[in-house]
Amino acid sequence: METNAGDINELNRRMELASSLWNLSISRQKNEQREYSHWMGKVKAGVKKVLDLDGAERDRYIEKMIERQVYLFPEEIQPAKPSLFMHMRKEVSYLIPPFDNGRIRFRVEAAIPPDEEDLRLIEKIEALDDHIRRGGDYDDYEELALAVEDESKDRFRNWLIAKGFEDNPEEYVYCPELYLTFLYRYMHEDIVVLKSVSSQYLREFFEDFLLRKMICNKPVEYLYWPPALKLFYQFLNEKGYLSANETDRFLGELEEMGKRFQEIVQERYR
Repeated sequence: METNAGDINELNRRMELASSLWNLSISRQKNEQREYSHWMGKVKAGVKKVLDLDGAERDRYIEKMIERQVYLFPEEIQPAKPSLFMHMRKEVSYLIPPFDNGRIRFRVEAAIPPDEEDLRLIEKIEALDDHIRRGGDYDDYEELALAVEDESKDRFRNWLIAKGFEDNPEEYVYCPELYLTFLYRYMHEDIVVLKSVSSQYLREFFEDFLLRKMICNKPVEYLYWPPALKLFYQFLNEKGYLSANETDRFLGELEEMGKRFQEIVQERYR
């Protein structure tokens, strides 16, 4: 097949523009202003030459391409340096059915009183709450927060098994860990503890934090979080951390949040 020199030159110009856009996006993320200005000049010239765009239309295109690069290559999924490879977000459409609440069944309906390990966990959660309200040594606080995250997972798993949970507990036991991280190890404008999470912070967790911090193999896996947190609050109620009224409030809010969250996930991955 005969190759046209003009076609090759055009291809080279497009490849050069793509490379410049990549470097522009990286320099912005690294906040290197001098490098960013350099690549912005090359990109503007390339967009004019290759796509014949100028002014506001050119600027919109450049901004769109930068956002596209950040979306396709999110920092949180990249391998540790000095890897020569990068992970790219997989772009496909998914059919995401509603979560089947019929899977949430127990063979043991009666409450299971706390044992000594449960009580130690509740004491640590309450100590963590006191740290939030009163302040204290940060190293002690962080150590306590990490212990609560780790031990909650084990005690929650044991409770699900003891209750005769009919679905696979392993699909649920890891979900509260990220929720606890959000509550206790991220800064909030208000005092936020496990037993007094406002609707505002529940929305922030589901609509922003969870989707940014957790990369699921399949989008449908996100839908485990609302039922998992409902189960976790039931666990905390049986172990004495929450009153019945407090538990009912969380269950109701998580039920509504679950419906909204499913719509968000479906919209994002359709």
